[in-house]
Amino acid sequence: MTKEHLKKKIYEVLRKGYFDGPDDAVDVSDGPGDSVHLVIVSRKFDRRRLKEKNDLIWSQLIHYLAADEWGKVSLSVGASPEEIKAS
Repeated sequence: MTKEHLKKKIYEVLRKGYFDGPDDAVDVSDGPGDSVHLVIVSRKFDRRRLKEKNDLIWSQLIHYLAADEWGKVSLSVGASPEEIKAS
């Protein structure tokens, strides 16, 4: 599987899964080597701790992707819109 195909697949898994809201933003970009990075901005992260945010993201990845696919994700960041504004 090419890196571009993998990025598209990861994006679709997240957008068709838990992060399907009209205000949810999912960005899948190149990481080092053959890895990919994820940034998700969603109100579903409001008032959640870092572990809870990671659990939401990774539950989708592990459930819908093969291990060799989700294993290519080297960075995942989940933030609420308020956290982005405060930065």
